[in-house]
Amino acid sequence: MMNWNTFGRGMAVSAIALSVAGIASAQVTTSSIRGQVSDADGAAVADATVVITHVPSGTVSAAVSGSNGTFSARGLRVGGPYTVEVTGADFTPVTVTDIYIALDQTYPLNLTVSGARTLDTVVVTGSQLQSGFSSQGLTTSLGLEALNEVVTIDRDITDAAELDPFASVNVQSGGAKELTIAGANNRFNSLTIDGVALNDRFGLNANGYPTQRSPISFDAIQSLSVETAPFDTEYNGFTGGTINAVTKSGTNEFHGSAFYFKTDDSMAGSKIGDRKVDRSFEEKTYGGTFGGPIIKDKLFFFVSYDKYEEAAALNRGPTGSGAVNIEDVTPEDIAEISDIMSTVYGFDTGDFAGGVPPVEDEKILGSIDWNITNDHRAKFTYIKTEGASINEQNGNNFLQGADLAYPSSWYNNSEKVESYIGHLYSDWTANFSTEVKIAKTTQATGQDSLNGAEFFLGSVETSTGTVIAFGPDRFRHGNELDQEFMQYKLKAEYLLGDHTLKAGFEREEVDVDNLFAQNSEGTYAFRTIDDLRNQLAYRVSYANAITNDENDLRAIWGYNYNSVYVQDTWDIRDDLSLLFGLRYDTYESKGEIRENQNFIDRYGFSNTNDLEGLDVILPRFSFKWDASDDVTVRGGIGRFSGGSPSVWVSNSYSNDGVINGEVFEGSSSGPSIIAVPTTPDPDSGNYIPANLLDQLANTSPDGSVNALDNTFDIPSTWKANLGVAVNAPGNWLVTADVLYNKLENAPYWYDATCGDPVSASPDGRPVYACSDGRSPNPPQAILVGSVDKGNSLLWAVSASNDWETAIGDIDLFTSYTHADVNDIGMGTSSTATSNYSDTARFSYQNPRTGTSNFEVEHQFKMRLNWEKEFFRDYATKASLFATRRSGQPYSYTFNTTGSDDVFGINESSADDAGATFYVPTGFNDPLFSAQSFGGDVGMQQDFFTYIATSELNQYKGKVAPRNGDNSRWSTIVDLRLQQELPGAMKNHRTFLFLDIENLGNLLDSNAGRIERTRYEYKRLVADAAIIDGQYAYGVGRDGTPGTSDDTGFSTSKNSEILNQSLWQVQIGVKYEF
Repeated sequence: MMNWNTFGRGMAVSAIALSVAGIASAQVTTSSIRGQVSDADGAAVADATVVITHVPSGTVSAAVSGSNGTFSARGLRVGGPYTVEVTGADFTPVTVTDIYIALDQTYPLNLTVSGARTLDTVVVTGSQLQSGFSSQGLTTSLGLEALNEVVTIDRDITDAAELDPFASVNVQSGGAKELTIAGANNRFNSLTIDGVALNDRFGLNANGYPTQRSPISFDAIQSLSVETAPFDTEYNGFTGGTINAVTKSGTNEFHGSAFYFKTDDSMAGSKIGDRKVDRSFEEKTYGGTFGGPIIKDKLFFFVSYDKYEEAAALNRGPTGSGAVNIEDVTPEDIAEISDIMSTVYGFDTGDFAGGVPPVEDEKILGSIDWNITNDHRAKFTYIKTEGASINEQNGNNFLQGADLAYPSSWYNNSEKVESYIGHLYSDWTANFSTEVKIAKTTQATGQDSLNGAEFFLGSVETSTGTVIAFGPDRFRHGNELDQEFMQYKLKAEYLLGDHTLKAGFEREEVDVDNLFAQNSEGTYAFRTIDDLRNQLAYRVSYANAITNDENDLRAIWGYNYNSVYVQDTWDIRDDLSLLFGLRYDTYESKGEIRENQNFIDRYGFSNTNDLEGLDVILPRFSFKWDASDDVTVRGGIGRFSGGSPSVWVSNSYSNDGVINGEVFEGSSSGPSIIAVPTTPDPDSGNYIPANLLDQLANTSPDGSVNALDNTFDIPSTWKANLGVAVNAPGNWLVTADVLYNKLENAPYWYDATCGDPVSASPDGRPVYACSDGRSPNPPQAILVGSVDKGNSLLWAVSASNDWETAIGDIDLFTSYTHADVNDIGMGTSSTATSNYSDTARFSYQNPRTGTSNFEVEHQFKMRLNWEKEFFRDYATKASLFATRRSGQPYSYTFNTTGSDDVFGINESSADDAGATFYVPTGFNDPLFSAQSFGGDVGMQQDFFTYIATSELNQYKGKVAPRNGDNSRWSTIVDLRLQQELPGAMKNHRTFLFLDIENLGNLLDSNAGRIERTRYEYKRLVADAAIIDGQYAYGVGRDGTPGTSDDTGFSTSKNSEILNQSLWQVQIGVKYEF
């Protein structure tokens, strides 16, 4: 008979191993079962036949135990239930039922058999631990049940990933969710759907997806996992973390669903504290799924459709607009400027009263599963996602800056993604299996200004001093992107005694067609509304190809990425497993960068550096030790690469300085005498003065350059982890994990025109002459280099439990994560100039580590579920998810922008972050000039009073550190209520949903507020100039105290309140059959 004690202990250890497995399968679409058959005395049982059946589809996989009793079945469908039958000549057959297996994990099934063979079969119920939610250590897994418990109004897989203790979500001003894993840049994550990378590899979207929202329907997902440091060599393509999702498949029975969800402003909050917000919006999502057999036990289909429609609320607007964030522009000025633009220039600025235009998002997925034989299985998947979002841009006017922009500066960010995926899984023998994958993905990206891009970008100072922009955003003047990806994979696994050997080859071919012609329609700056009416600007800039045809700036290029890997997973004992692996990645380039001789003459090397021949070696090691029935210890160390956006390389192809150029006229202190055309030039179609068009066309090409420095190499991160999981008294599962990340070849941007420092600042920082002292000044050359700087130390503890009580079934997961993340503060944007200047830094030319923008120092999470059947077989369920976290880091900086920089840096934009601020101790500080604020002692005293009463007080006599302070903490509680009801027919079910995001704000308008310092996460304090070795604060661009461009100091917190600060309710219904 069965040795129940031995089997019970084996299942208990298996449960812990499933929860905390550090050695797992990788970015794949399947799972596996591995175990050992032994007799009552612990001796291995060889030649036992193990038949594994996926009950819903009848898919069968067979294995035979080896001489040491081990067996393995690979390439299995995710989920279950599975039945495992073990038979042999000398023992009673054993059948284990109700086994559920999770994505990216191997289910450990160790069986003890005994007794002479009889006609009876011992039946045991397996562990269903992985059918729902599991989050211990560096892996979080969600099955179907857990996915249905996620509170997500926009049905985004980011909301599911946020359950992971090492994950955090920051919401951009426009609503896009930035998912950060282990404190890494959100651009460094990977998302795979059915084994195919569907992350934003070009690097334009804040959410990390190739689409504006989740690329597949939430209802199409069978299982999802979040991995922070998976040491299996199949994992790569990220240095942050990876999200891996597998879609549903058809079974032997027809099943489907239909759903509808809706929310609007009548189901949302309108008060943040005492402030009333009058926003208008509507969102609805509808669709369904359907799957079943084409040929029973042989061929199956599954389809999914999801449609999202949105009319969003206005995030930023003028006085009286009802926007969440208000800028000080009067309705009278808004009307007057719009009238001038219409009557004088024939251009429609757009109307704030119209709100944000509606958008749609449509997702289609279809799949075929084919059980060719018991040893060979294929799956084919088609994914199509088409959608858009409206970005409320501020225009990016580098000449003047802007606090607000008319809707004509906003743009429609559209994406169309199509993927064709094929997998073939084969078991050639009981010990040898292979997987083959071929996939093709195309992606078309549009960034279209709402009122067209055939007009200039302008900005004007209003009567309140606030600057407002109109016309197409600078970066949308010429902006198109088409990409194609081909992916190939061949993997083989061989079970050799106690060793599972793995080897694989992967190749990805990437082709890019990118038009990025920023400012090709020109930019104007107007001092007053009257100047705008009179067509008189004080500055103008125009950038284009020297042919005045923006299409000549199109970059057609690509690269190929090849990987080989080998791995040995060695089960030394039943309680100890080791993994040794090595991966090698190499790159090939396609397309040519035009060589710039002027660049070579200035800097001594070519601007044509690309990815050709770059490579990286990635060793991996991990272990898992079951120290006892209740304790598992695991850890590992390995190197990871990938995730760096290819747009950073694409900039070299678009901006070579050979075909592109930029011309200027006027100055910030000059008169308003530039005549602005009111009709386009007949040849170029641009609203640019003829003399500037001629100047660009007739000047020898010597434009700005973006290039890879000779030091550039493939970025990578070393990850080291140690963790423990304990089955504590009272059925608690407690885990603790430490993760250390060390960055190698971190990309950094610098301006080659700056050369060596020309002097030192009062606090010792280098001072440059990036745009002064040479005639003519060379064009800006932003280069990308590599530096081994940046590290992070994170640790997390979690506890989980579940109870069956008279009032219902309860399960609880809670965690705390502490993060100390340091980086050099770059890589936050898609353009080279923005990556150079968009983050506060100690010195722009010299990378130096500091607290990362992506650090969330403290983060508490709780997931709580309650379920009870008030009516037989129809459950009532409540799911709550709560987070409490420290706020966004920010910096205090000098208020020096554009070319007006105290350290001689030529920043690219008038609103860029300045260098970190030196905080004087008082009047007697040796670095403080008495000429500050034009020698006005009263203003100087006010300045020191501000310092003494602000966070700056702690930095007196020092340079304020980058991101040394944090915005306020936030506490957000989300709740989902769902009720199960009967359907129209037997075995049909109806589900009613009520989702509440930010429950705290619903109960108290002062609660649930998310307020932070705006991107670029800086608070600008004061201008400064260096006079006689001291900082003269408040001295403007001319460097002379007491002149008209002198400024005061700012006490502005530069803060914004996010839409997510307001509660919102969504209602929904789903019918399943």
